[in-house]
Amino acid sequence: MMYDAIVIGSGIGGLTTAGLLARVAGKRVLVLERHTEPGGLTHTFRRDGASWDVGVHYIGQVGPGDRTRAYFDYLSGGQLEWNRMPEAYDRFVYPGIDLSAVSDPEQYERALIRAFPDEAAAVSRYFKDVRRTAAWTTLGFVGAMVPPRLAPALNLLQRLTGRTATSTTKDYLDARFRSPELKAILTGQWGDYGLPPSRSAFAVHAMIVAHYLDGAWFPRGGSARIARTFEKGIEQTGGAVRVAHEVTEILTDGGAAVGVRALDRRGPETHERIHRAPVVVSAIGAPTTFQHLLPTDGAVGRATARARDTIRRLGAGGSATTVYLRLKADPRTIGVDGGNVWVGRGLDHDAAGTSERALLEGEPQEVFISFPSLKSGQEPHTAEIVSFCSAEPFHPWAHRPRGNRGPDYSALKERIASGMLALAESAVPGLTDLVDYMEISTPLTYEDYTAHPAGAFYGLPATPLRYTSPSLGPRTAVPGLLLSGQDAGSEGVVGAMMGGVAAACQALGPHGYSMISRAVRSGPEKRVGRPYTLPDGKHRAALVVKRRLTPSVWEARLSLEGSVGAWTPGQFARLHVGGDAWRDYSIAGLEDGMLRLLISTRTGGRGSRFIEEVEEGTRTVVELPLGRYGLTTTGHRRVFIATGTGLAPFLAMFHHAQGLEDDTLLFGCRDRGEDLTTLIDDAVLPGRVVRCLSRETVTGSFRGRVTDALARADIDLTGADVYLCGSAAMVADCRPFLDRAGVADILTEPY
Repeated sequence: MMYDAIVIGSGIGGLTTAGLLARVAGKRVLVLERHTEPGGLTHTFRRDGASWDVGVHYIGQVGPGDRTRAYFDYLSGGQLEWNRMPEAYDRFVYPGIDLSAVSDPEQYERALIRAFPDEAAAVSRYFKDVRRTAAWTTLGFVGAMVPPRLAPALNLLQRLTGRTATSTTKDYLDARFRSPELKAILTGQWGDYGLPPSRSAFAVHAMIVAHYLDGAWFPRGGSARIARTFEKGIEQTGGAVRVAHEVTEILTDGGAAVGVRALDRRGPETHERIHRAPVVVSAIGAPTTFQHLLPTDGAVGRATARARDTIRRLGAGGSATTVYLRLKADPRTIGVDGGNVWVGRGLDHDAAGTSERALLEGEPQEVFISFPSLKSGQEPHTAEIVSFCSAEPFHPWAHRPRGNRGPDYSALKERIASGMLALAESAVPGLTDLVDYMEISTPLTYEDYTAHPAGAFYGLPATPLRYTSPSLGPRTAVPGLLLSGQDAGSEGVVGAMMGGVAAACQALGPHGYSMISRAVRSGPEKRVGRPYTLPDGKHRAALVVKRRLTPSVWEARLSLEGSVGAWTPGQFARLHVGGDAWRDYSIAGLEDGMLRLLISTRTGGRGSRFIEEVEEGTRTVVELPLGRYGLTTTGHRRVFIATGTGLAPFLAMFHHAQGLEDDTLLFGCRDRGEDLTTLIDDAVLPGRVVRCLSRETVTGSFRGRVTDALARADIDLTGADVYLCGSAAMVADCRPFLDRAGVADILTEPY
């Protein structure tokens, strides 16, 4: 199929470009995403009903009437709603300091002057400089959007007015302020752009500060709704957002971009796909685009040599470690109101930004604390703790497979997480006691899921050199190829969105800017209920039957329209459960177009309410198959460990497995009334089944949890492949024991 444009990457930049091309000009756009979840760093991930927003912590300038809000409204068809964050949206806690940035800039300025009266004149001048420099940065955005003939005049104006903008943030502050405490507060948001004061351009600092002067907002229902609402507009004009597709090459002909080569990883085997279009937009970063997807020799290599040189001179951006917490109770019980908290052991952000050894030793110097559940209005309650760092300390584990990097890596993550939680506790007393479950990501995690080299999720570093170097996008030296996202715009969600707007303007030609401006001003077009053909991989479905197996588990069977094709037992399906919400469920069975799922209602969330309330015959949409989980062919003995609906992928595996009589299943539940191994019709089970009942004593069953059975039951794990699926807490509890037990491999796939 020929598309009007291909977009590589489904982050906010890529989806903005694709959405504008579709909604403004009716273009058929194909978006290719390597992850199984759309949205890039705007996506969320879930564990046992709890959700975390991995890259969106707050967004400014989306109040009613704001220009940024107009873009979100237009691209989402008016379906993306916003929650206002507390007036004190950012709190800064450093030695001897506890001060908050508030949504009224004049009030914030007065608070700083009261705290530092000797620097009143400098504070007032600072806010003027911030606004003026942010306006200077906006000129750069506009210059990238307008036709090429108008851009030089804007670029000249920038060069004549950019002296302050292209100094470092540290140089600006040191020349105007004396108080280390005040400078620490003013640069407390440095993590929002990923560079400490001595490295960052004042331009990016001013842009971020100005962005939040009137307060902050958060997507109601979580940041995943951004991608899901944008996706509708793309699909309605015949386009698609296709996940599990990794682009490996931008195809060229005569020096121009004409399409892409991609690896389709949705099914049991990887297939190479060729897609062609007259316009290719890369939204996965300049380094990957120019250094890996395009030829570096020949005519294209010569044309892009300048861009590659700029990328080398700019170097790599920063990354982070993040601790994700599921909480036992509402954090408002310990005085949290939903605002963010920045905590530091000292006043020198530059020292904190380079103290990676201390981070690895469990002594982080700074952390950022966020509470996604309070901002999004969702439960269970959650928190996130972030500490910014580079990827270099984690290089020794980079060659190991995701999810199985060994006990030394697990121990390192545990040490880092404990240290970050302890520092967070110093500013938010009582947080530790609220923790129910904890998980940590590192720069390796960000690289695995986003493909940003070294996990540099802010893209190219926003140093003064970046603002004085030749622009890398949206226009490139390769005809037919545009750059979108942060490297064509600026750091952060809105910076990436503006990069996406710029790419769409250029793709639509000389009148693109005016076309898009008129469309956005007129507001979103109402397309509610308009039918359209679903893209490949999505199927309309009807609920044929639902059956309650236990008080908290339903079996659902759905009839799918269209051919599914090949799939691997162990993969999962994505079920539309109403509104813009989708939930992932392991495939328990898929035969002759009939999909079998096991759905838990224990969390009480959107998926739980869907299966409880939906009537047989109801129609919905399913995307499948997804994921890489499946049986390996090592020939090792196999041990399967499951709790609750974690049994679902194993049921599919057992149905198709060979040599099952030599395998072992440990299944955990509370009592016989929840024993799915006896409640599911036609279940095929391994030769040995150890039922672990935590709240009932039954002859022939193990009394206790599966983690207890690993230690006390007669199960030989040496040299075995161990498959894990169940609650996140169970998987986490099993890992330390399995790491010590001499197993051949641990196989699990959280999604």
